[in-house]
Amino acid sequence: MRRPIIFILTIIVTFAWLFSGCNKEIEEYYERPDWLEPAIYKNLKERGNFTSFLACIDKAGYKDILSRAGYFTIFAPTDSAFSKFLTENSYSSINDIDSATAKKIVTYSLIYNAYTREKLDDYQSTAIQGWVPDAAYKRKTTYFKWIYEDSVNGELHKVIDQNGVILLPESGSVVFNGDDNNNKHIPYFTNEYFSAKNLSATDYNYFFPETDFSGFNVVNAKVTEEDILAENGVIHITDKVVLPLPNLEEILASNPDYSDFKEILDKYIITYYPIPESYISRYQQTSGLNEDIYIKLYPYLNFAPNCENFMKYGGGQEYDAQIDGWTFFVPNNAAVQKFFKTKFLVYYKSLDNMSSSLISEFINAHMFRTSVWPSKFETSTNLFGEPARFDPESNITEKKFASNGLFYGTNKVQETDVFYTLLGDIILNPDYSLMLQGLRTTELYYVVKNPNVTLTVFMIPNSIFETLGFSFDVDRNSWNLDNPDMGTNASIGINRLINLHIVLGKSLTDLTGDDIIETYAGEYIRYQTGFIWAAGNSQRSELIVPSKKKESSNGVSYVLKKGLRYSIQNVGADIEGNPNFTRYHEYLLKSAEALVGYVYTPATKAITNVITTENNTILIPNDTAIQAAIDDGLLPPISYSVFTDVQLDKVLRFVMYHIVAKVIAVPDGNVSGRRETYHKTVDGKTYMTVTNEPGNLSFTDNSGRTAHVVIANSNVLSNRAVIHQIDNYLKPD
Repeated sequence: MRRPIIFILTIIVTFAWLFSGCNKEIEEYYERPDWLEPAIYKNLKERGNFTSFLACIDKAGYKDILSRAGYFTIFAPTDSAFSKFLTENSYSSINDIDSATAKKIVTYSLIYNAYTREKLDDYQSTAIQGWVPDAAYKRKTTYFKWIYEDSVNGELHKVIDQNGVILLPESGSVVFNGDDNNNKHIPYFTNEYFSAKNLSATDYNYFFPETDFSGFNVVNAKVTEEDILAENGVIHITDKVVLPLPNLEEILASNPDYSDFKEILDKYIITYYPIPESYISRYQQTSGLNEDIYIKLYPYLNFAPNCENFMKYGGGQEYDAQIDGWTFFVPNNAAVQKFFKTKFLVYYKSLDNMSSSLISEFINAHMFRTSVWPSKFETSTNLFGEPARFDPESNITEKKFASNGLFYGTNKVQETDVFYTLLGDIILNPDYSLMLQGLRTTELYYVVKNPNVTLTVFMIPNSIFETLGFSFDVDRNSWNLDNPDMGTNASIGINRLINLHIVLGKSLTDLTGDDIIETYAGEYIRYQTGFIWAAGNSQRSELIVPSKKKESSNGVSYVLKKGLRYSIQNVGADIEGNPNFTRYHEYLLKSAEALVGYVYTPATKAITNVITTENNTILIPNDTAIQAAIDDGLLPPISYSVFTDVQLDKVLRFVMYHIVAKVIAVPDGNVSGRRETYHKTVDGKTYMTVTNEPGNLSFTDNSGRTAHVVIANSNVLSNRAVIHQIDNYLKPD
């Protein structure tokens, strides 16, 4: 057994002797080149004016990391910068800085990858565009908060922050990636970036008024020397010590002026979820402790103010936090209380009685998924498409740069459309919950909350829906209709009902005159001397007196004690019984005596061929005009006992040509020009010409014969139709 061992040792000794002459050459080959700059730590040490920063590096345990291979950028404060820092923070010497503070200073000054000044403000896009110059103002540092103590349901627990935000916050989903430490970012500001983004020193000094913008600043420090190359990265020298910036959540929590707003988040928004077991194991290995850990989450919000990663996990890219961040406008307690008193809690005793969606809507209005620079308030929008409705000079009481965005303390709330437009009194009043659901069903929700349109809305309380036979099944997410007078199709009915109560393009601040008004889907309503009605009301003599007029940012609303009813009856129901249409109606009945349904069906009151799912304009010549038509041979005398087939055809042509198809024309100046009639010839369609101006409406046939609307006897509402009396007959082709 010993001989093999001796043999092996002999071989080793022999080889060592053979190669001993080569050792010197090998060492020289792998020797560090003279031209290679020293590593960051040694580089700073050789410069001689970074003793305090190096002491912090030592205390933080980063000497070894910064002394060997790597790829970093470091913002290094000079001894002079530390001298000011020690004085400002009541430290007698660098020795008074504890290791935890030292680690914060070092790790927040240290960013991943090495960047010269030229490349630092470029965006490392992982998409097709690749490296984008002058598009970035932040980089991820080596500092992260990790696990800390927080109150969970009144008890202190270990907590870690949410580190991802999804694209669609309304789903309530949240993101937590156990492999992501939620590292803080450090902002810097260059001339090139400001020029590319059309920003200026004014934007910088809005946040840092005591620091001049030098063209290359890091937070509130100036870079006094740049692009010092080291073996393991790049050094930029600064004139101030920079501590880790708080994130938006931390800024909010630090000021009692925002305690009311914070309480809303704490009580109604924030949730805590047990962290995955795999992460607990990681914590145990690091700390040696076995404790419950919770993730602090912000479901249903546009972003989580404790998330440092911008949209990295929400449809964005890996490095999106380099180019953008959150913006949080937070109203102070006085502003919140004023909003509660005048708007939010008018119909509720407390937020406990309010839906969580309303509370989220209020918070989300103040959250912008972009950096809203002071000069960009009017052009930056939140997820609702609204600009920041604050004056940078008079409404902003505090402004701070956070590690994950911009923080603005305000003296008023964001006047979000959902609460300050006509939608506000609907969405905030539980008595209008069915109307709110109706707006969502018909997609008119976004019309009523649009501040750029002018509207009149007639409010429908829940009791009216019940009276009309409409109810909403939450479980099935569908409408029910139990009223034969309103039809049998709940989907069609709710659309007609909601549309009938919304007037687009007009703010009707005075209903004491006499007018006919087009509603959202083209049906018409009328008002006269303070009364208002629709086709379904007029046939039941249900005239309504609107009350409680209220003006909002995009129009005016009225409360109705009775709802505007649409009609499902055929147009004959609104012709019979009207003394102005008696002679015309006689022809309808007389034609039915000869052949039911050829021109008219008395049982259903339907005029043949008239499509009740489309809009129509019915023209009825007055008695004088009818007599002229008889005299001219266009109508048979009514005195015949029974109309012949030829006479029936004359009546059919006459009636059909006096109906304008697919449109309602009223004397409001809107509908005009060449329009199709219901009369058909062998060659096809026939037309007449509509001349329309407010208060004056006329129709001209192809032979040049013109009939004027007799306003006093016209504008009679019917099922998707309006009936006019005219002073002349029109001649069919």
